[in-house]
Amino acid sequence: MRKKVIYRLGAYVLMTQMFLVNILPCHASEIGTGAYPVGSASETEPPTPPAPSITSVSVSPVSTVVSKSSSYAFVASVAGQNDYSREVAWSVHGQTSQNTFIDGSGILHVGSDETSSSLIVKATSKQDGSYSATALATLQTSNYSIQVKASPDNGGNVYGGGTVKEGGYAVLTAAPNSGFAFEGWFLNNNKVSENTQYTVENIHSDAVYIANFRSDNCQINISVNDSNAGTATEGRTVRYGENMVLEARAKTGYRFDGWMENGTIVSKDSRWQLNNITSSRNLTAMFSKIQYTLTLNSWPASTGTVSGQGSYDEGTDIKIKAVPMSGYRFASWSENGNVISTDPEYSVDDISRDMFLVATFEKAQTKTYSITAQVSANGKIVPEGKSTVSEGSSMSYVIMPQDGYIINAVYVDGKSVGAVTSYSFSDVRQDHSISADFVIKPGGHEGDSAQTEKSDGKDKTDKTDGDSPSDKAGQDTQGEDMEGLTGALQTLGVSVQEAEQLIETNNDMDLLAEAVGTGDLQVVVHNDFAETKQATSRGGFDDNPSVKNLKVIWDKVLTKEEKMEMLRGDVPIVINFSVDDTDGEESQETVEAFAQNKLPGMTIGRYFEVRLTKAGQGDAQEIRELPETVEVVLNIPKHLQAENREFYILGLHIKEDGSQDFAQLLDEDDDPDTITFSTDRFSPYAIAYIDWPAEKTEDAEVAGDHADDNGIVSVIAIMAVAIALVVTFWLVWRVVRRKRR
Repeated sequence: MRKKVIYRLGAYVLMTQMFLVNILPCHASEIGTGAYPVGSASETEPPTPPAPSITSVSVSPVSTVVSKSSSYAFVASVAGQNDYSREVAWSVHGQTSQNTFIDGSGILHVGSDETSSSLIVKATSKQDGSYSATALATLQTSNYSIQVKASPDNGGNVYGGGTVKEGGYAVLTAAPNSGFAFEGWFLNNNKVSENTQYTVENIHSDAVYIANFRSDNCQINISVNDSNAGTATEGRTVRYGENMVLEARAKTGYRFDGWMENGTIVSKDSRWQLNNITSSRNLTAMFSKIQYTLTLNSWPASTGTVSGQGSYDEGTDIKIKAVPMSGYRFASWSENGNVISTDPEYSVDDISRDMFLVATFEKAQTKTYSITAQVSANGKIVPEGKSTVSEGSSMSYVIMPQDGYIINAVYVDGKSVGAVTSYSFSDVRQDHSISADFVIKPGGHEGDSAQTEKSDGKDKTDKTDGDSPSDKAGQDTQGEDMEGLTGALQTLGVSVQEAEQLIETNNDMDLLAEAVGTGDLQVVVHNDFAETKQATSRGGFDDNPSVKNLKVIWDKVLTKEEKMEMLRGDVPIVINFSVDDTDGEESQETVEAFAQNKLPGMTIGRYFEVRLTKAGQGDAQEIRELPETVEVVLNIPKHLQAENREFYILGLHIKEDGSQDFAQLLDEDDDPDTITFSTDRFSPYAIAYIDWPAEKTEDAEVAGDHADDNGIVSVIAIMAVAIALVVTFWLVWRVVRRKRR
């Protein structure tokens, strides 16, 4: 009985298990909620999947060595769960070059100019930025070649250089040979050091350093392109920094074209000064034959032919010929309206200027008439003189006054036709005359002798009888005064008398300006303290960077006689203004004189000399004083510039009696890099300075425009303290001496 119960219980348990296995999985939700009866049909919702997540990021390789100008690929591995993203963002850190970067594929590109020793490569998960990994890329160290050379080869010896690791250094040494001096170390034509021993630091590339040496002597070789054409100064050896004057003289029939160096004309001055010579030079004086142009024309056009025109050497004899066309005959050769020959075959002998000749033809067996053209002084008419005109033809004239004058009246056959500027004769059937006179333009020069008296609008001179004897005499005097002029007077068309009046009244600046243009007046300014060292410039009337008012020099240095000789082209004059850095070559007497006269607390930084010379006809005159001051500008040497430093100019002038004048000049400009001072004396000078405490700078900023006054007050205060100390010492000495007695 007990066994049957057990068997039945076991059967019930087995059935229950089968029921649960087969039925409950399909109706778990209904059983849990009781919403549906067991065994009923219903729809169910799917379960929510778990969210994706990142568990780690790694980069391979973790460490590697890379080279410049190369690429290297890194690989990133991302671990996670539930359909996560394996994408990463790449970045690189620690680079110094813009050419070093990593792309989106993890490839690192290293620039050729990269200077960093190591780089950090980083991969960051794009899904979860909190997960990232890094790798170290170490740059391979490079070696570089540092070479040293001497220029010229025989200038000296150089040491140092070789193979240097990246970021290392090399010590270079230069030793000049006898007769040479060291100028500096150069890299790619740029000076990098003036020291004979130079240390190149932080090397990152190959380099060639050149040690430049200069010879203490320079050879100036002079030659001429044609020995038959002219002569030139003989070449010679000069000392480094010396000056030399070159002169070229053309022979008859030749002209000087300029000084040629390396295929280029470097100066057109026949008298040329080489200043501060620092290298050997080869110069050639270029001469060429003087040539003139002979131009021929026929009048009227197409009535005949002419031959013989062209360009000819000076002094050549030229045969010219005129051949009339059918129905015409040759009448005359004329120049500027003046008949010079009635022979169709004519010889121009010994040509010495450009010429324009007109062959006049006329119809065969036709009448000709003459037209006479003339003017008073102060103007001209073109063509002038007597012209031959064929019957029925025409002739035109142009009337032109000189500067400062206007046309008063034009007279045709003795009758006024007004103040016309041109007049034409048409259908000529008789002889004619045309003349003109001129008057000073309103507001022009007063007292001009050429002014014509007028009455009722007509000239008092009887125009029908031609110019009066007095008018002719005036014209002859004017012609004689202008005859044979050369130089600036010829270029300007100014007579000797007019030039003398302008010089006498101190109105000669235009004349001097033209003399500069023609080369009769040459002004050379040399300044060792210019912006470009050893710069030389030729002055015009514009401001010069080194001398602000050159006009004072030109106006005061030249005498009236010298101005006239120069303007006539007789004697070219060279004015040389120079500021020469003595660079330790000043005399001991000069050093002692400056030391004794300078203020207490003042330091001498550099000595120099200001010189002014005038040269003409080979002789040079040194100018020591001017009646007016000139303004000189110096660039302060770099090694003297410093904070809280105030600069002065000291001057030492030796008088004719041997006594000395010492002057202290203030800096007249506000530029911290230059010193401007005014002086009328040319002698030794020095750049001096005083170093002030920092407080002075603050005071100066508050003082504003009174900075210069504060500087003077400070100097006076220093002098007062020094005097007080001397007086105190003297009083103590007197008291002690009395007690001993």
